[in-house]
Parts: sequence; structure tokens; C-alpha cells
Amino acid sequence: MGIGRRLARARFLDSASGEVCSSTATQAEAPLSGHVNTFVHSPASIRLENQVATKTMTAGLGGGVALEWFDWNVYGVMAAFLSPHFFPSSDPTTSLLAALAVYGAGFFARPLGAALLGPVADRISHKRVMMISVTAMALCSLLIALMPTYKDIGLTAPIVLLLLRLMQGLATGAEAGVANAIAIELAPPGKEGRYLGLIGGTFIQLGIFGSSMVAFLVSASVAPEVMREWAWRLPFAVGGVLGLLIIYLRSTLPETLINRAMHRDDELSRVQQTTGGIWKTLWNVRLSLLAVILVVGSVQIANYAWNTGLPNMANTVFKEDSTSVYGIMTLMLLVWMFAAPLVGAFADKVRPSRAFTLLRLLLIPCFFLTLIYSEKSISTFFLVTVFGGAIVGFNMALYNLIATTLMPRTVRTTGVALGYALGVSLFGGTSPYLLVWLQREHIAWMFPAYGSLVALLSVVVYQIAKRRGHVYIGG
Repeated sequence: MGIGRRLARARFLDSASGEVCSSTATQAEAPLSGHVNTFVHSPASIRLENQVATKTMTAGLGGGVALEWFDWNVYGVMAAFLSPHFFPSSDPTTSLLAALAVYGAGFFARPLGAALLGPVADRISHKRVMMISVTAMALCSLLIALMPTYKDIGLTAPIVLLLLRLMQGLATGAEAGVANAIAIELAPPGKEGRYLGLIGGTFIQLGIFGSSMVAFLVSASVAPEVMREWAWRLPFAVGGVLGLLIIYLRSTLPETLINRAMHRDDELSRVQQTTGGIWKTLWNVRLSLLAVILVVGSVQIANYAWNTGLPNMANTVFKEDSTSVYGIMTLMLLVWMFAAPLVGAFADKVRPSRAFTLLRLLLIPCFFLTLIYSEKSISTFFLVTVFGGAIVGFNMALYNLIATTLMPRTVRTTGVALGYALGVSLFGGTSPYLLVWLQREHIAWMFPAYGSLVALLSVVVYQIAKRRGHVYIGG
């Protein structure tokens, strides 16, 4: 449904430069009017208050996003080592596939978490949802680090492992929606791409990079048999301890800042009075929801193939040196981390829709690079991971911005969270399993064909949504 555009002057403080800027917003994004502030502040005090709030919000948002991805990715990175402890088998690939099945199952709890917690964030409290998310991630990681294995408690061990992953999925279901909805409000005018590249790109890659770096350092510091026996627990423990810091950062976030940023009064911006109102509005913008699912899902196929599928296949199927594998993964993620704001700035310059279309179409030939890595060769693994991974990383830097622009403010948290959760669950969570399984069944060509088809669909549906007026920011 198209929304007519009108000029609305809104003032923002650019936390990086300390300058006050003005922006143009759509009618659907118009600021709340008719309220008079009875408190008078000097320009210096206003500047300081906004700088502190913005930096604190950025640290809390970004830190929580990084922790979520650290804890989520560390399971995938360690799957090859934990799998024989929870799913013992004479065939290592069978054990790995069982561990990856639990990895995928955790994703299927995320849509339910988004459906339950998204409306709470949109109607009541973004801060409360963010605190639930980060606390659950930290606690579950600590429990995985400490829990007994199949050898100790039998079938109870894999069941508890599955329950912990499902709990993490439930609690983090709305995380992406909350973080992106707040980030788009805090972004300096004309720099939405760069700021979302920081929150939804650099901080995500910081979490993924951190998990690979910790795995690399642990693997390089202990003997291979020690790594297989118990040292695989250490990265989970690190994630739990880091969670304590993020819990503190998020506990200091003022809810009033979230209210001031998010609560507006027009049809597609006002806070819904009931959860039913949220779902009714979301149904009215269902084309946007489908676009979000595909925008997120197609890049997550590539993300989890490169971050989880390829390194686990290298470690388990081809028996590569694990320290070399983690070192190469770390290099790839460094490229992703530093490129994200640059890709966002590129989108600001050429328009997000054009940047998205170009980079998403480049992802299609990138998928076929996975066919090159068909036997043991660390040099081939390096080529596919670093050079192919660069295209994946560029897409990872942009997808959060595109998903956020597809939802009106009134349902932005719920819509982005639900679309994100469905996209990751349906496409991302199954990606490592499919990559390894199709390789074992000697039909590896089906994986890039599948990934390319979903990538193409994401572009087509996005362009249809854009033409029908369902891009609410930028475009």
C-alpha cells in the first residue's frame, strides 16, 4: 500500500561528528507533534545528553547483536568437536549431521519467539525484550560449557542440548527486529546504510569473528586430542562470561529514549493498542513480510554455508588441519567486519535498492564456488572461503537495512523479527546440513542451484514490493 510523501523536518544529532543535522521523512515516518517540552536545556547539555544516549544505545544494541551471533555461531564452529560427545557413532559424518540437525532445530524456535516477543517490543518495552534475549543467550552458553555428555548421562545429554538450543531460539526471536528498528531511528540522516552496516553488519561479524577467533586460539593452544576431549567447551564459556558485560550495558539503556524514537501518532507509525492490531497491520503488509523472509533467507543460505558448512566439512569430511581452517575463517570474517560500513555507505550513495539488487545477483555465481571444494585441499578451501566469502560478506552487510526499510514503524519490530526468524529458520538453519549431506550423496551441484534460485526470488519479490509502495525508508 503506497504512502504519499511529504517533507517533515526532523533534527538528529550525529554522534560521530557532534553536529545537528536535518532529514526528510516520509509521511508514514512523520514525528509526533503537539507536545511541548517544559524543560529548557542549554545547547551544550542537549548535545552531551544525546551523545551519551546514542553511544550507550549503540554499545548496548551492537554488543547484544555481537553476543547473539557469537553464541549462535560458536555451536556451529564447534559442532565437529562436540558431535561425538553427544551423538556417538562409528561414522563421524553421521555424528556431525546429528549435531547440525540440533543446530537447525534451534532456528525453528525463532519464529515462535518473534511472534511472542515482537508485539511486546512494539507495544510495551523494547528494553525488556533485549534483556530477555541477551540473558538467555549467556545462560544457555554457560550451561552447554558445563553440561555432561552422552557418556555420562546417556540419551539425556542430547535432549538437554536440544532444549538449550530451542530456548536460545525462543529468546532471540525478536532480537533482530528490536535492534534494527532502533538502529534505523538512531541513524544520522542520509547515513542509514552506514549505521545499519555498523549495527547489522560489523557487530554481527564481530560476533562471528569472535567465535572463530576463540576457536582458533583454543585449537592453536592445546593438543588435538585435548581439543577433541574437553577444550571445545571453552568457547561456550567465553560466550557466557561476555554475556555478563552485555547484560550490564543493556540494563543501562533508558526506555524513554526508545519511546521517543519509536512512538508516533499516524496510521502506520502509532503504537498499536492491542496485539491483534499488530497482526492485522502485518497482514495488510504481507507482501513486505514475504520480501523480508526472502531477503534474509537467501543471504543466510550463503552465510551458514560459509560460516558453518564449509569449515565443518573441512574438519570432518576432508580432515583438514583445524588450526588452518579456523585461521582462514578468521581472515574471511575480518574482511566482512571492516567492509560492512563501507558497503552501507555505498548503499547510501547509490540508493539501497540498487546496491541490494547488484550484490544479491552477484551472490548467484558465488554459490557455485562451493563445487570447487570437493576434496582435501587447504588452498582450495582458502580460495572458496576468502574470495567467495567476500561476496557473501558484502550481502551480509546490507540485508538488515533492506529488511528494515520494508516494514512500517507500527509493526517494524514484529515484522522484521518474524520475517528474519522465518528466513533464517527455513533457509539458514538448514544450509550447513544440506551442504554436507548433498556432498556425501554426490549431488553437490544441487546446493548452489538451490541457493541461486532463492537469491533470484529475493530480488524479484523485493522489486515487486518496492513498486507497490512497500519500501518505507529510502529506496
